[in-house]
Amino acid sequence: MLPPMEIDLDSMRSAVRLAGFDWSDAELEAIRPILERTLALLAQLEALRLSDLEPATQYRMV
Repeated sequence: MLPPMEIDLDSMRSAVRLAGFDWSDAELEAIRPILERTLALLAQLEALRLSDLEPATQYRMV
């Protein structure tokens, strides 16, 4: 499971620099709520119990 994490500006700077972007602090602050919401949604997806579900696709040899 994803641990709860707080996204700080330094982490965001490092990540975007590694990705090859040169974004300002104002741009990073603008996308921080989106990133936090995305991580919260991923945590919700991880919490879903999927072991009882059938696969959505089936492969058949004809």
